[in-house]
Amino acid sequence: MWGQWIARPLSTGPFLLRRLHQLGAADPERIDTLTQDGILTLADLELALAEGRSSADVPSLRTFAETIANQQDPPGLGRAHDILDPVLAQLTQTGELESLVASGDVRRFVAQPGHLVAVGLSADPSRAIAAAATLPGFTAVVHRSRRRLIAMCQEHEVDLRVVTREEYGSVLFMTTGPADHVAAVLRRRGRRLCSTEEEVYAHAGIHYVPPEMRDSPGVLDEALAGPLPRLVARADIRGDLHMHSTYSDGRDALREMIAECHTLGYEYIAITDHSEHASAFHTLNLESLHRQGDEIAALREQYPGMAILHGIEADILSDGNVDCPDEIMATLDIVLASLHEHGGDSRRKLTTRLVKAIRHPLVSVITHPQNQIVGHRPPYDMDYDAIYEAAAETGTALEIDGAPAHLDLDGAHARAAVERGVTVTIDSDCHRARWLDRQLAFGVGTARRGRVEPRHVLNTRPLADVRAFFARKRSKR
Repeated sequence: MWGQWIARPLSTGPFLLRRLHQLGAADPERIDTLTQDGILTLADLELALAEGRSSADVPSLRTFAETIANQQDPPGLGRAHDILDPVLAQLTQTGELESLVASGDVRRFVAQPGHLVAVGLSADPSRAIAAAATLPGFTAVVHRSRRRLIAMCQEHEVDLRVVTREEYGSVLFMTTGPADHVAAVLRRRGRRLCSTEEEVYAHAGIHYVPPEMRDSPGVLDEALAGPLPRLVARADIRGDLHMHSTYSDGRDALREMIAECHTLGYEYIAITDHSEHASAFHTLNLESLHRQGDEIAALREQYPGMAILHGIEADILSDGNVDCPDEIMATLDIVLASLHEHGGDSRRKLTTRLVKAIRHPLVSVITHPQNQIVGHRPPYDMDYDAIYEAAAETGTALEIDGAPAHLDLDGAHARAAVERGVTVTIDSDCHRARWLDRQLAFGVGTARRGRVEPRHVLNTRPLADVRAFFARKRSKR
């Protein structure tokens, strides 16, 4: 197969090798060497460079790897799951796999995964790969060996590894990344095979590092010194405090959102549609807010085991005020406040606006504080230290938003916030019932990237504690 690719010349085959050939970074002989060493994707090359493997020991390859990485247009985390999830479901249905998980950037909850990879466990990897090669979700196979398949799905490469139990932990660890972390651990333990990731770290003399923390600077030194703290998990979340219905820009009716939350087993939720100044195509006004309140009251009777809080997501205006009158906010169970437009404001002006909203006694939570649009708009440039200080001082929660367009506070900011004593919420910011669980999981993954523990998170607490948190701030009016 490789001889055919070289003769064509490399008109087919894995994207990395075609780009290296096109850029003049590797001739067919060098590409054949890379292939024999298992270097077929950018993730493979990055790991080989981090390990200093001889097959990648060409100065130009590092430069070209960076060039290719910068030229990529990776999908967002939500899009990555849209590509991977149906394929993983089809693979599971073949009956050839004992287990199957997404690995790589997706497993680490990177906002824009650059490599879509999955690792499967099978008693007969070759047979599982053969079955996978015929899946309808794949439009073309660009590489196939006994334990690896790289195939195209929705114009993206999906890299499938299938291994036996004795090597499963090693392969899952190596594919999860990032490259520098993997290389550092391998230098301590060598390339012995392990059935679990815990064994990988144990053989290296390091306490286990969760996937989401493996990007974190200094984490290996900490794991050498002792066990890492337990991070917040999906099972810790008792309720979702940010979601939208057709009363604003949600796609599903209030009844559908609430029914799905009940199915997810939440103890409490908050309905928080947009206020009038939001740029959403449909927003709440006084009349629709009252009508929504009546509908929520009726639905509470249908779901007596789940508290349904009535709230609003109010916009922070150019002067730092929120666009909902105090007398209305005082009647609601929860008030979220958000920056939705930059307005050309300076760093100082944006910070002033947000801090003023934080100090409003009726504002319970600041949602998606950075207001980034992943892959399209960078986070707002603000004095985040001043924001954390104001939030901690006033008892205002800052949100870690699981909507794949936001994913903020991102990991670094979430860590900085909780280290300053800020209470955070982890919410879905969901507009469709079927995405409620997935987006909450994205929020948890983002929080784990920031080393957030259950004790830092408001909605890991019982409803009485959540209500008391809001009441303490309101009492300062």
